[in-house]
Amino acid sequence: MPSILRRSRRRELTLTPSFTNAIQEKVHPLHSFLVDRADFRPPSPSSSTANSPDIFRPSLTFSLYRSPISNLQHHPIHTLPPELLICIFELGSFDDALFLITISHVCHPWRMLAIHTHTLWRRLSFGSHGLRLWKERIARARGCSLDVAITPLQHHFPDMDALAQQLHLLVPHISRARSLELRFSTYSPFLWNTALGPICRQEQRDDDMGRHPFPPFVHAMQLEELTLCFPANDDTKEFALFAGVAPRLHSVTLDGIRLTWLPELYGRLTYLDYTHHGFTAGPTAVDEVLGMIRVSCTLRELRICFRRRVLDGEVLYLRHDDLPAGQTHLLQLERLVLAVDESDVDIPAELTSLLSRLSVPSLLELHLVDFRFQPANRRWWKPAPFPGLRAALSLFHVTIPTSTKVLTMVGRWADHSSIPALAKHFRELHSLEVDGVEMDLVHL
Repeated sequence: MPSILRRSRRRELTLTPSFTNAIQEKVHPLHSFLVDRADFRPPSPSSSTANSPDIFRPSLTFSLYRSPISNLQHHPIHTLPPELLICIFELGSFDDALFLITISHVCHPWRMLAIHTHTLWRRLSFGSHGLRLWKERIARARGCSLDVAITPLQHHFPDMDALAQQLHLLVPHISRARSLELRFSTYSPFLWNTALGPICRQEQRDDDMGRHPFPPFVHAMQLEELTLCFPANDDTKEFALFAGVAPRLHSVTLDGIRLTWLPELYGRLTYLDYTHHGFTAGPTAVDEVLGMIRVSCTLRELRICFRRRVLDGEVLYLRHDDLPAGQTHLLQLERLVLAVDESDVDIPAELTSLLSRLSVPSLLELHLVDFRFQPANRRWWKPAPFPGLRAALSLFHVTIPTSTKVLTMVGRWADHSSIPALAKHFRELHSLEVDGVEMDLVHL
């Protein structure tokens, strides 16, 4: 016997106005962003815009700060615009990897704002937080590009297992990396192999001896800045990164590593901060650096430093092409920084030899840097000039154009007796700074 409570016919499914408005608000949450639910009053029936949902529908995002309950008290900080809070959250995230996790547990409005602002989660830093934090940040970043910074603290040995796990986790997302920074200060064997191995995939061959292309996930399609620094590195082999594909790369900082300088990868650089690895010296080192500069001929800023290294045997170096005996032209270079390592007692011969083979007709700024010089100690300690400084300065009269407008001399580069001759040579000089003190060009 059928139950008397059973419906005789099914009810047709209809979309009520309230359900339709809720769906529209979920799909288009940014309409009427500045409309407040707490102050929202429905329009009168006689209003000409009473049927306009885009104007009078309250914003879901803005309602996070103003509750529809009129008698509920709110903290005054919730009156700040969401854009200002996002800037504050972004600045705090640079100092502490867990900052965003902390502020997302303060209150519900802050949590919603932090979670739904995907650009806040793009920075991935190395630490003891494990893979769970990296996975969560990558997921919350959604489609945003990533900024990866693996910089263990000084005098702390990097955890090789944690480093390998995080880099293997990063490899499938390397095409989203906007910047990649690997900076190590404490020696550990096979460190570059662990750090760069996942992004240096080699070509694979099938059974028919045919070549497979590089996997697409090692191509750094959005990479703009690359920093690789490990002064204590003792690995002499070259590394070929990203299968030679990084179409947006324009800034590179290197210290203590050998890279295969591919034109497809480094041919569009505008900034290069290069500290020579020290595995080669003399004319071989100069040829190696000149080969790099010839590939990156569009540089606008170049920083060069040669570091010496004691090796047990000779390191094999093969030229990629024959360098001409003449000058190497950098027609777009505007800023040149020549640095000397603190362990050197004189200007390296490689530095002056390199400078003699460069042509920089558009140079505007020349900075001579001494890493031994500390500005805080200049009151009681003044280093003596380099023994070969006069010869180097005389070389500047030949290679550096007279149109240079800024000249900086620091530490052992500074020779006050040579300053008047330099000021006379650089006729268009606007700024002359010696050991952090700007000199008066009128009385020179």
